[in-house]
Amino acid sequence: MLLQVLPITGLNIADDSFRMSFAPRLERLTSSIKTIGVVQPIVARHTVDGAYQIVAGYRRVVACQALGRQTIPALVYDHSALPVFQAFLHNLHDNLATRGLNLIEEAHVLERLLGSYGIAEDDLVKTYLPLMEEDASYRVLHQLLSLMQCAGPAKALIVDKRYALSTAARIAEFSPSTQEALVKVLRPLRATPAKLNDLLVMIREIAARDAVSVEDVLERYQLLAVVIDPTVAPPAKVEALRKTLQGVRLPTLMERQQQFASMIRDLALPQTAKLTADPYFEDPRIKLEYQFKAPEELATLVTQLQQAFDRQSWRKIFEWYRV
Repeated sequence: MLLQVLPITGLNIADDSFRMSFAPRLERLTSSIKTIGVVQPIVARHTVDGAYQIVAGYRRVVACQALGRQTIPALVYDHSALPVFQAFLHNLHDNLATRGLNLIEEAHVLERLLGSYGIAEDDLVKTYLPLMEEDASYRVLHQLLSLMQCAGPAKALIVDKRYALSTAARIAEFSPSTQEALVKVLRPLRATPAKLNDLLVMIREIAARDAVSVEDVLERYQLLAVVIDPTVAPPAKVEALRKTLQGVRLPTLMERQQQFASMIRDLALPQTAKLTADPYFEDPRIKLEYQFKAPEELATLVTQLQQAFDRQSWRKIFEWYRV
């Protein structure tokens, strides 16, 4: 191993034998190199044909290229001193020690270990998943490996949004063409993994029920229009999409919920009064909550409740509710 200053043009950047970076964010690294230079030399491998393979430091090379630098410091190994598999492990440990890997990068590493280097699944679970700070389970392994079935836009979305593995794996279940359509709907959303997973399950169930493709579901019910509506605040987009899907998935239930809401409005209760019922209308009880600061406000509520009784509004609600 020698410390050398290599011309960047002498590095075969197209050779991705050991590269693990996917959609790297280089702003901070580029700023650092521009300010104080390359702090940590890259690791390169001198091959039998005289070329230099990048073993570790692909992001540093790209950042130097962007800055117009001509050379880069490198620790250079002879090919016999650093065999291919050892070079791959060297880069893996370098990445894990300096920045960590995103889900797509972890999937790529596992696929290479399994397919190119013949590492058994048992070893991937027991050794490499804990190394990447993932749970040592076959479920996690297979979920991560499934991400290699994602198309480029879906992979980019998973990384950009920093999705949980459960959500990323659900996206991987769809075909590449379906993923492309889903990406447009999911990108404007900010939601917890549980809510995202629920949305994806509903979309799949509607497609199966109607015997149509997921793309048809997205287009037929204008789901993209729901999430890009400028009048809907970003935090409310998930709820708006969920309600739309619920209405499609359970139209009768959605209609009953709308009827119930309309009858509550007809009661003309004070704004601080809240009347709620089980959203599936399985619990026969209805709950009334009211906030007040003075006896006069409570008296107002009592009066309005009595007026609703006189108009038979309450009887109408209970008779409808029991149907």
